Amino acid sequence: MIRKRNTRYNKRKKSLGKLLLPIAKALPFFAMLAFITWRILESEPTAFLKAEVHWQIDEFLPIDQAVLADKIQPLIQDKYQLNLHEIKQILESEPWVGAAHVERLFWNSIQVNVESQDIAMRWENTNCKTKNKIDCIGYISSAGDLFIPKTIISSDAVLARSEANQTKIIELYTDYQDYQILSGDMIITSFSRTDIDQLTFEPNVKVILGYQQQEQRLERFIKAYSKLKPSKKINQITFDMRYPKGFTLSY
Repeated sequence: MIRKRNTRYNKRKKSLGKLLLPIAKALPFFAMLAFITWRILESEPTAFLKAEVHWQIDEFLPIDQAVLADKIQPLIQDKYQLNLHEIKQILESEPWVGAAHVERLFWNSIQVNVESQDIAMRWENTNCKTKNKIDCIGYISSAGDLFIPKTIISSDAVLARSEANQTKIIELYTDYQDYQILSGDMIITSFSRTDIDQLTFEPNVKVILGYQQQEQRLERFIKAYSKLKPSKKINQITFDMRYPKGFTLSY
């Protein structure tokens, strides 16, 4: 008797063979890759896990790249998976860093772009009797943020004097901008805010505005100053505008 071939079995056998063939061909490659990885980890695992950082630093940043590199070193040492958010946070904790942008190039390679903090105003703490103590001098950025770095640089920015209160400093910076707009070509060189507001204009003209109606008093000062300007003594004088309809002068 003639036996019929089991065509279904043969087809299944051929299909399984075709499926396993690519895997069989790829096995030597994965075996070689695993061997190379094992050899690297066995010989020098730290070098294999070491992160590579590419820096782009703002030319106006007044601190060295090495300072920033030291800050992030604990976050990148022997790491096989870098936390970009943590690296960004630690970089931006440096007062001189305005913004840090961290991008992954490869699993252990990153690009770090650092922008310098800008200086809109110099700042002095009115509660400090000396400038040598911590938190006594710093800067205000163009966003109205107070930052107090360890490295202090010289600047021609307007001097602000107030207590170290971020909310009040934002208000001070906003008011300074309004005062400067009202003053036109007259340049404000310092703005002190204690219980009262006091401005200093170039070359050395002080104006006491008090604690209320400051803008109206500033407008009255500008009118009075324009009339008294021809006098030579006007360059070193104090205007006290805290009077309803007038002011006092002191030299």
